[in-house]
Amino acid sequence: MVEGMSLEGSFSSDFKENDKGVERRRRKPPWGCGRLSKLEMELRNPAVSINVPTDVITGILSRLPVKNLVRFKCVSKPWNSLIDGSYLSNLQLRRSFTSNANIKLLLDIYSEFDEYKAYSVDFDSLDNLEELPRPLSTTSFGVSSRIFGSCNGLLAISHDEAGIALWNPSTKECHYPPKLTIGDMYDEIILGFGYDVINKDYKVVQMLSSGKLVMIYSLKANSWKRIKDCPYEITFHVSQDGSVHWVGVGNDKDDDARVNDDARVIFGLDLGIEEFHQLPGPESDISYKNFGYRSVGLLGGSLCVFRVIYHRDNIVLWVMKEYGVMESWTEDFYVSRDECWQWCTYYTRAISYSRRGDRVLLEDGGRPRQPAWFNLDKRTREVVDIPGAPKHFNAIIYVESLASARPGNH
Repeated sequence: MVEGMSLEGSFSSDFKENDKGVERRRRKPPWGCGRLSKLEMELRNPAVSINVPTDVITGILSRLPVKNLVRFKCVSKPWNSLIDGSYLSNLQLRRSFTSNANIKLLLDIYSEFDEYKAYSVDFDSLDNLEELPRPLSTTSFGVSSRIFGSCNGLLAISHDEAGIALWNPSTKECHYPPKLTIGDMYDEIILGFGYDVINKDYKVVQMLSSGKLVMIYSLKANSWKRIKDCPYEITFHVSQDGSVHWVGVGNDKDDDARVNDDARVIFGLDLGIEEFHQLPGPESDISYKNFGYRSVGLLGGSLCVFRVIYHRDNIVLWVMKEYGVMESWTEDFYVSRDECWQWCTYYTRAISYSRRGDRVLLEDGGRPRQPAWFNLDKRTREVVDIPGAPKHFNAIIYVESLASARPGNH
């Protein structure tokens, strides 16, 4: 068995005395284990007599809260290397997703003093309110800051003047990419954030709503580069969950689409090959010009989108069970303002299912926003009430993780 991280012991077995004094006794790797990796060599502590395999220690650590792991980094250099490494980070993240654990709800709140404040609570219980040191929190008149992406425990924040920050609220680590300016007085700046599984890299997307000047930031390379323009004009976007998808109209849009700001195309950006692609929408017997899409995102790990039927004051949530397959679109539920919503339903956003799956957390289209639970069976609405927190806030789901915001390998 390969020796791993040591827990306790004494110095007696590793030193011997001779006529020249005390010298260190060489220890050989256990028979049959071959060469030890660099990490295993670092984790071996010759000053102990009881040893535990590295994979056992890693498995134990992957089950601990991230806050504890951050504190353990100061135990020793080997522990710091292990906790900072990608292997433990990925293992801890996989366990969290598999068990649906360590999920947090972040409350992004604009205070009356031109400042944003961030708080987090446990998603299941909605308690243990904790204030977090939010980056890019200070604003002024006409200057805004918002969290526009959440992926694997990293949050992406934009600021009209200061640029962008990538922030891990669990480890408090933060990185500021080089500032990029592609402003246009007639175009809105569109942002996206996600993970490139091919190159193991976190990427930020910034472009104009017209589809021009598409720039991609690579955290691994810590640099921006321009790619081909987007073939669609973006009319509505919600990217707060690592889903780099939008809705809009194609270059062949008709005048009605331009005037009504209709979004009839669902499309995404493949961060691996850095190319845009269109996705098939749900089948419908509704006239093509009588509906539009809103609020594309992820729900329960699947792509979802709200579809608006004009002249009706309700919206229907569709979920794509198998990515890219039109037949897998499933009508999940609908929301009516007359029934349970007090604001315009056009800008409702689905955030997450409850653990039991009988409710879905929605964010309404009002200003300020007010998240609420929508009961799928009873069709009732219950405003989220968190003790000690304001009722109005922008809601973001994230998972506690060790994901690094530093440039380099991930």
